[in-house]
Order: sequence, then C-alpha cells, then structure tokens
Amino acid sequence: MSQQIGYVALTGLNATMNQVAALTNNLANANTIGYKAQRPVFQAQPLLGQGLATRVDVGAQQDAPDLRSGPIMQTGRNLDVAVNGDGWIGVQASDGTTALTRNGSLTISPAGILQTSDGHPVLGSNGAPVTLPPLQSVTIGQDGTISGVLTGQTPDQVTTLARIFLTNPDKKSIQRRADGLFADSAGNPTPDAQVQLQVGSLEQSNTDSVGLMLSLIEDTRLFQMQTQLVHMAVNTSQSQGTPLSLT
Repeated sequence: MSQQIGYVALTGLNATMNQVAALTNNLANANTIGYKAQRPVFQAQPLLGQGLATRVDVGAQQDAPDLRSGPIMQTGRNLDVAVNGDGWIGVQASDGTTALTRNGSLTISPAGILQTSDGHPVLGSNGAPVTLPPLQSVTIGQDGTISGVLTGQTPDQVTTLARIFLTNPDKKSIQRRADGLFADSAGNPTPDAQVQLQVGSLEQSNTDSVGLMLSLIEDTRLFQMQTQLVHMAVNTSQSQGTPLSLT
C-alpha cells in the first residue's frame, strides 16, 4: 500500500511541476505584447514491464496555446498594429522559415527592414522581408498596405510600398515554436485578405495576472501535500522493514 501511495504522489508531483512551470512562464510574460498563454495538456501513459501492468504515469504533452485575443491597447503610434480578431502577422524566424506572431510593435531598422520589436523581419505578401526606402513618413492601412512619402518628395507624393503578410490558418494546426513564435503545422501559411489590422494599437498578453497568482498558490499547496504523501509512504515502508521502490 505504501508503494501505491508513494507512486501516486510522485506521479502527481510530476504533473504539478509541469503545471507550475507553465503558470510561472505565463506570469513572466504578462506584459509581453501579443503573448499567448501556455496550457500544458496531460495524458495518461501506461507503464510497460513486469509487475507494472496496473501503473500509469501522467505526462505533459505539447503545449496547447490559448489562442484567444488579448485586450487591445491604443498607442497612437503609426507603426503599432494589432490583428483585429483572428489572424497572424507573418515574420521570418532566425532559421529563415516563415513563422507567425501577434506582436505588432513594429520598427524600421537602419537598413530599412520592417521588423517586430523582438527583431524578426516582417514578411510582405510576396513572402520576402519588407525592405523600405528612406522615408519622411510611413503609414500602415487596415489591410496591411504600407505607404509612405519618400525622402526628398513632397507630402502629397504618397507611394504604396508593400503589403504585410497577413494569414489565418486553422487554429487546430497552430503550434508554438521553441523561439516563442508560432507555426502552421499543416504547411506554409498563405495570405488571407480577410485579416484586418487595428492601426495605432497593440494587443496585450491574454494572460490574467490575478488568476495566475491564485492558480500558482493552489498548485503550490497541492505540491506540498503530494510531497508529504511521499514522505509518509517512505516512513511507512521503513517502519514495516520493506524498501520502498517507486520504479
């Protein structure tokens, strides 16, 4: 019996630690623009081997991101954009592949490359990074069209320069990458003209700091209870003179 209690407690400890890790990461990104909360998915994993037929472990599967939109914050900055509803902004990841983000805090590098605040080049509708000429002013339309007045021209000489790659893959195929960006597991995403931007605004993290703190307190208490169960199982086994094996 002590082995069963100890095994159940250790299995619970493993699941609780994964849950706490996700909560801690979500809390750390409460102020990250466009962040989508982590939601670890747990799955029963039967153990194989002699004498293990009745034992089942609990393992955290891949992150199931919470893709709900975060609150929109108006900034008035002409290079800040928030995806209005469903959809993503296409960017170039550090490995050269197409990735997706909701971070619409954009800047123009000294080389003229339009990029997110974390340095990822924004892709144009042609799939290549958007490179802009020297500009006096620049504006972004709701459909992602980038226009501006070139250096040396008069304010009324507005030139259409590019269009941001906006896409809306099936939510079921969206997966979080190791670098914090997202990818379409169904293949390369394609532009979607239905995706609209809210210009002069940014989407905030969709995490709830208060709710996260309450969940973290609850899971910490659960962790302490499970630890006590393990100690109880060990002490019971020692008092009975039988070694406790949890493997």
